[in-house]
Amino acid sequence: MRAAEVLRLVSGALQDLEPGLESRWPWEGGDDGRIGLLDFLNDALRAVGMQRPDAFAVTEPIRLEPGMRQRLPRRRIHSASHDAVALIELVRNLGEDGETPGPIIVSVQPTLLLAWTDAARSARIVENFAYDRTTNPDVYYVCPAVCDHADVWVEATYSAAPTVITDPDQDLGLPDSYTAALKHYVLASVLDGDNESSNTNKASYHMQLYAQAMGIKLQVDGSWPKAKSSVQGGA
Repeated sequence: MRAAEVLRLVSGALQDLEPGLESRWPWEGGDDGRIGLLDFLNDALRAVGMQRPDAFAVTEPIRLEPGMRQRLPRRRIHSASHDAVALIELVRNLGEDGETPGPIIVSVQPTLLLAWTDAARSARIVENFAYDRTTNPDVYYVCPAVCDHADVWVEATYSAAPTVITDPDQDLGLPDSYTAALKHYVLASVLDGDNESSNTNKASYHMQLYAQAMGIKLQVDGSWPKAKSSVQGGA
């Protein structure tokens, strides 16, 4: 889905597509610091990512750090393709080369993992991971601890920060099913500002529609049967 598809709907709702007339809300901001609808759309993408971390999910090999305590995947540190904003899961071990499928990694509660694990035990194979986004979204733990001076790779799924959109022709990285939610969030942002289009009641209405659209999306996604994992026995 391109940014222009959402922006056209927003401009239409604002009655800002009249031919021959200058737009009150241009899609792109000006060099004078004037804000454009793309600024609001980027804010909407960040809001969606916070509410639905899976919307910007990336699954790929990452290299772990020594010890139990791990930081969220980073390009510079863990050879990730993006900087993560939240961890979703560790899937399986990938050996010392990052390409050899190994045993799956099981999720456990952080309090349980830290209570019964032997902190002195280290290995090249990860058995469990623990992550609590509400306590510390930047840190997770693995068991056993990763060996010092060893390349330990795992397949991880994490939520990446949305790409900043600077051009209407850019792809948003989201399916069309998020169109309504993005449109209503941008409209709420425009109507809630201190400008000639301000209308607090309409802003509140569109924010309610945004929340409704996100709720419906969550229900629809939850109703689909989950596919069986393709990771079985290190295959």
